[in-house]
Amino acid sequence: MFSRIRAFFKYIRDNQFDRSLMKYFDWPLFLIVIAISLFGVVCIFSATSSQVTEYPANVVEMLQTQSILYPRLQLMWIGAGLVAMAVIIFFPYELYGQYANVIYTANIGLLVFTLLVARAGRGGMTAFLAWGGGDRGFQTSEVGKIAIIMALAKAFSVRTKPIMKFSDVIPLAIYTGIPLVLIVAQPDVGTALVYLAVFAVMVLVSGTNAKLIWGVIIAFVVLLVPLWYFMNNSASDNFRFTRILIWLDPEAYPDEARQVINGQIAIGSGGLWGKGIVSPGSFASLGYISDDHTDFIFAIVCESFGLVGGCALVLAYALMLARMIWLSIQVEDPYGSYLIVGVTAMMIFHVVENVGMVIGLLPVTGIPLPFVSYGGSNMLTNMMGIGLVLNVVMRSRQRELRQRTSTNKVVKI
Repeated sequence: MFSRIRAFFKYIRDNQFDRSLMKYFDWPLFLIVIAISLFGVVCIFSATSSQVTEYPANVVEMLQTQSILYPRLQLMWIGAGLVAMAVIIFFPYELYGQYANVIYTANIGLLVFTLLVARAGRGGMTAFLAWGGGDRGFQTSEVGKIAIIMALAKAFSVRTKPIMKFSDVIPLAIYTGIPLVLIVAQPDVGTALVYLAVFAVMVLVSGTNAKLIWGVIIAFVVLLVPLWYFMNNSASDNFRFTRILIWLDPEAYPDEARQVINGQIAIGSGGLWGKGIVSPGSFASLGYISDDHTDFIFAIVCESFGLVGGCALVLAYALMLARMIWLSIQVEDPYGSYLIVGVTAMMIFHVVENVGMVIGLLPVTGIPLPFVSYGGSNMLTNMMGIGLVLNVVMRSRQRELRQRTSTNKVVKI
């Protein structure tokens, strides 16, 4: 035990952060993330605005007459997220691979602790560690996303051959399934799906046999029939089953589907250019959409900034994700590449699921929109994920440059 601790601090001493690494900092990715985050603060301000009878005369009047509590808190979480990003960047990413099993075990312990001590919140969920007796708290399964990415990246990177048989994937599935079961038990199915998406993408990019992938897909489709029957006859899953029914036919459940229906009306009412941030009769100010500053923030984006604003945000996400995919291809180190793949998979699932559920293409799962939805746990997780990507890119670029330089010296000699 003590020898591992001494080895840890010796590694840190021998691999201190080199300021020259900043020459390899990926500014395009960082600036896109900051732009999306600041845009999110504006959208949260619009979502939490109170009802007005006329447009504010100017920005000063707008700020004087509207609450800035949630936008201010979101700015604080962005600042905290940037600090978390800096901490993630400071340590060599190889260190996370060396202690992947320790990180994985700590994540399991934190999830178990959450189940034991967390109070039941909205929907009966015990996913938050609350403080001060209030309704604010920290969602441990969010930070667990980074832990599972680090652990799975190490597990996949040490494999010497691709997954060819179903028996090859079973150990990895069990490895992922343990935290997955603990999260479902909270119950937080939305976050559990993120873990599953990260695992599925890593399996896919590891060079898995195509026949095995199709076999798993067919087996999943076949299992949907008994799963549907179970959910239809289980009182405990009635809430989630109703969400699926709402997705299939929202008009048949006008009361339960009010959030989805009003969200889509708000999107349509924004038109091409939107109504503006604080506008008379907006769905945001009237409170017609529950969770409009968190899960359904995309409806407010489209109402306030119109189709143009919604498409611009989606384009910004596309640029961010395309940049991350390109970076994962450029990195030669398997562990570093898998880290970027894991973070990219997490972001893609969040964006696709959130936008899809708001516009009615996917069932509602309570998945926040990265960097835009209000929430500290998710902001910290996303910033840490981007920090991992930047960490890998900076050190990989520095290492590759040094290798080229040393090769050129040998050639000259």
